[in-house]
Amino acid sequence: MLIDAHVHLPVFAEQGNFEQARKMLLTDLEKDQVDCAILIPDNAPNSPIGDVDTCLRLVEGERRLFLLGTIDIQTQGELWIARLDSLLANRKIVGMKIFPGHDPIYPTGPRLAPVYGLCQTYHAPIVIHTGWNSNHPEAAQYNDPRYIVQIARDYPDLTIVIAHYFWPEVDYCYELTHGYSNIYYDTSGLADEEVVGVTGSDRIQRVLAKTLAENPAKVIFGTDYAECSRQDHVALINGLLLQTEVREMVLGRNAMRLFHLNILP
Repeated sequence: MLIDAHVHLPVFAEQGNFEQARKMLLTDLEKDQVDCAILIPDNAPNSPIGDVDTCLRLVEGERRLFLLGTIDIQTQGELWIARLDSLLANRKIVGMKIFPGHDPIYPTGPRLAPVYGLCQTYHAPIVIHTGWNSNHPEAAQYNDPRYIVQIARDYPDLTIVIAHYFWPEVDYCYELTHGYSNIYYDTSGLADEEVVGVTGSDRIQRVLAKTLAENPAKVIFGTDYAECSRQDHVALINGLLLQTEVREMVLGRNAMRLFHLNILP
């Protein structure tokens, strides 16, 4: 089984052509033999990768696609949190994503407390963007793992997924966070040319191997498609020379369990 737990809609020059983006996404899932994927919208309106409402329409009735919710806590308040509550309650979304670094917010900001509370209530993971943004290393000040550790302590029943492993400081991220039972990691972006060039392929492989040796349930396969190559990310996992059972956990079973995915044949 192959589950890509971190994908976005492809972007087209003709913004708003979301049906074409959906078609390309599904075609690529078929080509890459992906059983299902978790689509992540943007938290900004009129985004070329779609906001929550746009992506809700696109995944409706499509058994291969699941969806995360998002929030811009700077502009969306109680009404949007109530909407997210309804979406989680009805399994229209299977988790949440926040974007510290893309947004000038810290994960420890008190306005995010209701979001964490919702995720705890519905046993839904929260995925947290970490690391540099392309050509903007200063973005990492907002998503330093030390803030995520504080959230893990304050919300022990909250399942946290660190996206991108705080590249390029992957060793720092591991040392700070690996001892927390409610912190997990996705592989999204870790096979991207820029990320590998700055971080180093050896460092990336080493930290993933250490994480999996400690607990093979901790790593979830994701790619950051369509920005990044899915084939390169599969090659990254294959290059770790894992036992068959661990490889199957990373490539699908961990995501299925963590996001409570009901995958139909």
